[in-house]
Amino acid sequence: MDTVQRDVSPSSSHDKQQRQPTTILLLDDAQLLRSLAKRILGDYGYTILEASDGEACLKIAQEYPDPIHLLVADMFMPGINGREVATRLLAFRPQTKVLIMSGYSYRRIQSHGGFDPGFGLIVKPFSPETLLRKVSEILSG
Repeated sequence: MDTVQRDVSPSSSHDKQQRQPTTILLLDDAQLLRSLAKRILGDYGYTILEASDGEACLKIAQEYPDPIHLLVADMFMPGINGREVATRLLAFRPQTKVLIMSGYSYRRIQSHGGFDPGFGLIVKPFSPETLLRKVSEILSG
């Protein structure tokens, strides 16, 4: 699927972030969205690790020898949801930042128990530009 536009203008903080190796762990049970996000982020120089479920994500996080700078996780998935994965991951990788993806509004997420106020949120569907901007904000924040 060639829908990625090349006219994205990353912010200066994004440019600075790209000068350093940055690893993102991407968790989503929807293969198409995971592949698209991997391509968008990978095209900007991020190293992408990916998982389709919470258990696999935690295993990758435990076994990966280098820093994982950001977890980008779907909120609602079968099995362990993104919030729970983030909470467990932060227990052994406290420096990892978290961006939660959801097709639900912030209000709906709050009605399902919410998530840590330190986590970022991006609502699906999102554009490549929005994803890159949000990732840059979280990493630089």
